[in-house]
Amino acid sequence: MTDSEVAVGVTHVADDTMKMTGCGSCGMYMILEGAPGKSFVCMKCRLIELMEEKIRGLEMQVESLVEFRKGFEQIMEQRHEVSEGKSSDLQMEAGLGNFEGRLGEESGQWKHVTKRTRQRKRRASEGEIELQNRFAELENEEGAQQVVTEGDRARKKRRAVSPIGKGEELMEITPNMSPRRIQDGLKRITRENGNGKNLQPEGTGDRLENSTVTRKRQVYVIGDSLLRRIDRPVTRADPENRRVCCLPGAKIRDVDLRLKRILKGAGKNPLIILHVGTNDTARFSLESIKGDYVRLGRTLKEIEAQVIFSGILPVPREGQQRCDKIMTINRWLRQWCYKEGFGMYGHWEAFMDRGQFSRDGLHLSREGNRLLGWRLAQLIKRALN
Repeated sequence: MTDSEVAVGVTHVADDTMKMTGCGSCGMYMILEGAPGKSFVCMKCRLIELMEEKIRGLEMQVESLVEFRKGFEQIMEQRHEVSEGKSSDLQMEAGLGNFEGRLGEESGQWKHVTKRTRQRKRRASEGEIELQNRFAELENEEGAQQVVTEGDRARKKRRAVSPIGKGEELMEITPNMSPRRIQDGLKRITRENGNGKNLQPEGTGDRLENSTVTRKRQVYVIGDSLLRRIDRPVTRADPENRRVCCLPGAKIRDVDLRLKRILKGAGKNPLIILHVGTNDTARFSLESIKGDYVRLGRTLKEIEAQVIFSGILPVPREGQQRCDKIMTINRWLRQWCYKEGFGMYGHWEAFMDRGQFSRDGLHLSREGNRLLGWRLAQLIKRALN
């Protein structure tokens, strides 16, 4: 037997085993092995039948729940009607009881008392009222004279006698009146009389001239952008007399030019704390920075104030060369402040942690701002005490 004959035999066998059948539900044709039953249903139609059965079950459950809810609502309505009927019966019984009680009071035979019954207030008879004249003493001449003299004494205490003469009463002065109000009243009376004389009581003018309001020392913290967000810890102890002036990007020359305008209303002997110089170390030489500090010191001596210089902080992003330059300036600044009579407060060792600076390596982080604000607040406290 050749290979072609074998292949033809296999195809005949395959044709005998594989037959095309159609679904009895959807009518789709499929090729299946063997002879399927007469009522053949495909897998998709079986899944649809299962879903329909589940949906019918759910509908039956919903219908049962709706019927249960209707029955429950009917029961609750019946209970509510029963409770309303009982309350109406009780109200009717209470009304009848009150009516019967009132009838009993009128007849005098019996009395029905309830919780809301109030006792009637007994009215006093005319014989119990005691009549008397409170002003009977004024009818006597002696009593009347005594009352008049007491009234004159009280009136003399409340009134001021005019220094013009003849004892004219000009204005009433009470103990609560301020000296300014007394002086204004006397000036008004002078204008009305037109005599131009001074009607001011003795000692009033001296008291007004000598009265001075004591003012606390003013504190000013002036510097560059490193002073951001330190106003709360610095001014918390005395917000009215403490100021923080932040000048972003300011150099020593800028502070020198704006200093007098900032301290225009500073008062007598203010406390000035200066934190400046970081921006100068990036652009100018050591000699130029020293000259700027010297000119700033001359301006400060003209103001007559207590001055404290705050040391320059390190700059982590610039490397060791700029840090050495800043350390050199801080050493010179300490010696120069001691020579000129200024104070100097350094922060170098307190700001060696990189976490106290922001990502740019120049400005302070929130933790660094809190630390610098706390240190300056403690410095102000020691300087004022």
